Amino acid sequence: MEVPTPFGPVLLKRASQELFFLGRHGKGHRLPPHKINYRANIWALQEVGVEAILATFAVGSLTESLGAGSIVILDDFLDFTTQRPKTFFEDEVVHTDMTRPYSPRLRKALLAAGEAIELELVDGGCYVCTDGPRYESPAEVRMFASLGGHVVGMTGLPEVVLARELGIEYGAVAMVTNMGAGLGEDPLSHDEVAAQVGQMQAVVGGLLEASLPFIR
Repeated sequence: MEVPTPFGPVLLKRASQELFFLGRHGKGHRLPPHKINYRANIWALQEVGVEAILATFAVGSLTESLGAGSIVILDDFLDFTTQRPKTFFEDEVVHTDMTRPYSPRLRKALLAAGEAIELELVDGGCYVCTDGPRYESPAEVRMFASLGGHVVGMTGLPEVVLARELGIEYGAVAMVTNMGAGLGEDPLSHDEVAAQVGQMQAVVGGLLEASLPFIR
């Protein structure tokens, strides 16, 4: 279904009476992260009555303690994006609280679901978001880690902020697909990252499905 918004139309897939699926990157994964229409996406979800979002990200690890295959339930972020509209409030002064950017209720539901299906999860992690589409340099990886970051990706901001501005709960699951630049010996490969995502999709999909009874 196509949902009109002030920022452009958005395609949503209705999974059930209560559930919708939104693919950030569009059909065929064609949109790079810095070209995603984040405001349109979040606005469209509000238009159809969505009250809670469960988001997933493929991320790189900033620490040797989080290897490929780790699944992190995020609880904080660092925003290093520079080229994206970051708010719905362009012409008025609105300061949105970000003390708990990721919904405690949704985090609790995801962790309970992980326990129920015997899936090991990392409880808490700081997500660093960059513009992309390039991967980070070794110096950037060291800097992000020194600032308290645990994983790095390109799509999580300003998504979580926009959801908070519209009063939509937002929970996030980060799939670690690779070690950040400089933490391993080999150069980063998009094909290898995509292959790791493919291996983890079914597991994370099962986690999201298992979390639903804990949310309702």
